[in-house]
Amino acid sequence: MTWALMTVGLATLAATAVLGLTTPEVTDPDAPVLVVTLPWGDDPADVVARAGGQAIGPVSAPLAVLASGATEAALRASGAFAVLPASALSFFCEG
Repeated sequence: MTWALMTVGLATLAATAVLGLTTPEVTDPDAPVLVVTLPWGDDPADVVARAGGQAIGPVSAPLAVLASGATEAALRASGAFAVLPASALSFFCEG
């Protein structure tokens, strides 16, 4: 079971890295973005709050949150591993 969870986690981390390199930079601070943190990093909602933004929606995932109100540079400086357009969420949710 642990092996399967580690495999899924590593695959998600790899996909996030690839998406981070291939998606355009988010320039509008009011546009919704997917803020991703590392497993050993801070809570995504805390990263967004430090950057001056706000989380969107009633819940967040353990390593990611939808947010707006902060620039990509501010989110990265606050500890985000990746800042992706909200449309990238569909990549992770396709089944």
